[in-house]
Amino acid sequence: MAIQISDLNYIYMAGSPFEKLALHDVNLTINDGEFIGIIGHTGSGKSTLIQHLNGLLKPSSGTITIGDTVITDKKADMKALRQKVGLVFQYPEHQLFEETVYKDIAYGPKNMGLSQDEIDERVREAMNYVGLSEKYMNRSPFELSGGQKRRVAIAGVLAMRPEVLILDEPAAGLDPAGREEILTQIRALYLERKMTVLFVSHSMEDVARTAGRIIVMNKGTVAMDGKPSEIFSRAKELREMGLDVPQITRLIDELRARGVAIDNSIYTLERAKATLQMLIAKKEKKEQGDATC
Repeated sequence: MAIQISDLNYIYMAGSPFEKLALHDVNLTINDGEFIGIIGHTGSGKSTLIQHLNGLLKPSSGTITIGDTVITDKKADMKALRQKVGLVFQYPEHQLFEETVYKDIAYGPKNMGLSQDEIDERVREAMNYVGLSEKYMNRSPFELSGGQKRRVAIAGVLAMRPEVLILDEPAAGLDPAGREEILTQIRALYLERKMTVLFVSHSMEDVARTAGRIIVMNKGTVAMDGKPSEIFSRAKELREMGLDVPQITRLIDELRARGVAIDNSIYTLERAKATLQMLIAKKEKKEQGDATC
């Protein structure tokens, strides 16, 4: 499902002494089926932006169109919208409340008025999507690990079968193993469902290895928008905005500073490894050629 954001502005506590412009003239086109990473320092407008996409916040001005629906229209059906646009908040496990995993995941479909058979089908489907075994169905969600709780929370959104999935820092606070598990499942889900995914993160590594497009927010505006290779090749500008770059990008920058002729758009370990192996092979071949002269 495509999203069109036009001239979006949002003012917190308008008319009060604490008035703050949180979003300023944001214009974005998000195509159906894209996997987009949204990055930016704290207070850059990331969370404010995504909360507009399922109607949690109403813009001070501007329009948002999702599919064929102008959601900023006063007559827009917000209940129907929230079934199509699923938002997973940061630390979503804090919102778990039911006695069992099954009941927690079934909560959304039940409120949609679906039959018990349909609810059961959706719960099992959602658990499968996030890699949770059915043996957990009757377990209390509060007995699970942090990563498993996160999966239950995401499954609860997926059980609504949204066409757009928005995740706010889905790996925040998890240990390395839990982080790897949740990111792998999100990527696998995207590849299987071909849904539109927006993924907010502070981790440059996580965004670099999962997103096909990156939007950089800064001071409430879109500062950059492009492929990961394009964004991370602008390391100096990112640092000036208070952002870091992937560790691999820092390594490549250091090699370039030392005179190594290597592409500055490399941002993943796999590509860095392949490029360095190629450079080493070329050097060895040249040295062998020089030795035979």
